[in-house]
Amino acid sequence: MTVRISGELSPAMVERGLYAVHFWAVDTRNHRYMRSQLEDPDRGTFHPGCVLNSSMIPARWAFRSELSTDELAEDRDKSRDCRVCFRARR
Repeated sequence: MTVRISGELSPAMVERGLYAVHFWAVDTRNHRYMRSQLEDPDRGTFHPGCVLNSSMIPARWAFRSELSTDELAEDRDKSRDCRVCFRARR
């Protein structure tokens, strides 16, 4: 027996599924990290969306243990969101 569930995901659910958010204390901003980077178990560091298509050295790397799903919650301080990371909705 196959059970199928259909419906639509809210934008917030899609965001939580695609991204992890980390508050980076050095620049006091929230940065978004693609969860697809987490799929590689040998990878220990990750870089946020604001440096993905940039030639600059990714100074905002985060370690796996630093990424938190809780920081993506709607009650986070959105005034601290990195404009570049959160600008493009994919």
